[in-house]
Amino acid sequence: MTWYESAFGPDYLALYPHRDDAEAERDVASLIALIDPPRYEPLLDLGCGPGRHLLALHHQGFADLTGIDLSQDLLDAAAERFRMIAPHSIHLLRRDMREIPFESHFATILSMFTSFGYFEAVSEDARMLRAVHKALRPHGAFLLDTLNRRWTIEHLVPRETRTLGPLHVQIHRSISPEGDRVEKEMRVYEPDHAERTYRESVRMYEPEQLRRLLVDAGFDHVALHGSLTGSAFDAESRRMIAVARRGPR
Repeated sequence: MTWYESAFGPDYLALYPHRDDAEAERDVASLIALIDPPRYEPLLDLGCGPGRHLLALHHQGFADLTGIDLSQDLLDAAAERFRMIAPHSIHLLRRDMREIPFESHFATILSMFTSFGYFEAVSEDARMLRAVHKALRPHGAFLLDTLNRRWTIEHLVPRETRTLGPLHVQIHRSISPEGDRVEKEMRVYEPDHAERTYRESVRMYEPEQLRRLLVDAGFDHVALHGSLTGSAFDAESRRMIAVARRGPR
């Protein structure tokens, strides 16, 4: 089992409580100002998790929303979130992000909160980008929110301890020997329960590497930003936001 098949289970929401609806509302307001996605055209949140951004988009009037994720636990959490609010206007699918079951369908595709770089080989990340390109309509927009490699390496916190309700969590972070992946191990302790360990491993790209992957996948007009607000990208940017457009054909 790969790390991403086991990390996004029932404990995930408890381990990331700061990734909440208020943050998602701010993210969505920023990305609307940045790329102006059409509200009445199909939009896909790829790696949607528990649906925070989908709910925020619904609140902003987006009428045709789809979320794809591999984790059934997170999709179930999203379905429960939408049950009383938007039971028919948000569609959830369990799929691998490399195999998006649409062609020339979406006007906008989002990949939020570091849902990119999970796979062992660069070729598999490239495969995911080709699937995104295929699923977009001509002139459609893809927004990719990922890590700034240089900032992540320079500001890495190797060890951290957190208490999250009944959970005591020890976090160990490191950079792979090749310098291209950030590795995280979380050991979770809960009274009267066995210790649980989760691992994350995310590939980090240099700006020109990412730009080249997007161009090779078929995208036009690739722009890089340092945040969802559209700030200039530089070495001190915490994030790397790529906005890429599919061409007319």
